[in-house]
Amino acid sequence: MDEFAAPCLVIGAKGMLGRDLCSAMRLAKIRLVEMDIDEIDISSMPSVLGAFRKAKPRMVINLAAVTDVDGCEFKQDLAFSVNALGAENLAIASREFGSFLIHMSTDYVFDGSSDKPYRENDLPNPLGVYGKTKFEGEIRIQEALPMNHLIVRTQWLYGEHGKNFVDTIIKAGRQNKKLRIVNDQHGAPTYTVDLAEAIIELGGLRLSGIVHCTNSENTTWSGFASRILGMVGLTDVEIEEINTEELGRPAPRPLNSVLDTSKFERLTGMKLRCWENALQEYLSKRNF
Repeated sequence: MDEFAAPCLVIGAKGMLGRDLCSAMRLAKIRLVEMDIDEIDISSMPSVLGAFRKAKPRMVINLAAVTDVDGCEFKQDLAFSVNALGAENLAIASREFGSFLIHMSTDYVFDGSSDKPYRENDLPNPLGVYGKTKFEGEIRIQEALPMNHLIVRTQWLYGEHGKNFVDTIIKAGRQNKKLRIVNDQHGAPTYTVDLAEAIIELGGLRLSGIVHCTNSENTTWSGFASRILGMVGLTDVEIEEINTEELGRPAPRPLNSVLDTSKFERLTGMKLRCWENALQEYLSKRNF
């Protein structure tokens, strides 16, 4: 944990992942500076530089992003300013202050056409504005800070401190006897508590590049929903499986965006637990 001897600046600290990460870092006795939109606007270089002067961080963990996938289609300028320009601003500031930057990214940088899990060196081909702006952010970080960054791609996050698929399905299942859920998108539901521990482990290594990190095993949204309902006893709720085209959302989605996590496992010696086991713990904490 020597890399955390100087303060670590967490940007997006009030978000779903941010709150779990900061909690885990405090438990690990890591010196921490927490900032969110009230303290830093990553799309503004003066704001970023001011925050860096205040925090003097040796490490920066960026969790800030515009993540509303459908909303990004209608607010392209906002998505670009945060997901792409904001990432670049943090990389430039990190270069100036000698900070190591960990930046969270997404499976949406891929088009989902692969028949096997995506590895870090597979060629991205994002479909929608969200994925395109996140990929542009990756590129800008690599160009501005080539040797002092780590991009962590993940997917399908849920946690206690924000709106998520698990809570939405339980609420819907208590109100309806039939739910229409997509069955042709494949991924790994990832618990923010587990991801937080993984980020801390990766931060201690201070290795540059890209790494994929999710809970292990994978499923579909309908498979995920079925396990959620079963675990909370809503076994009488019927799931009607539909495809992505039938769903008719504004933004395109990758169909098979499962991420290969073998590099993470090799680097850290740890493997995140099966998503079903993580889900069980989440539900027990939430007392559903």
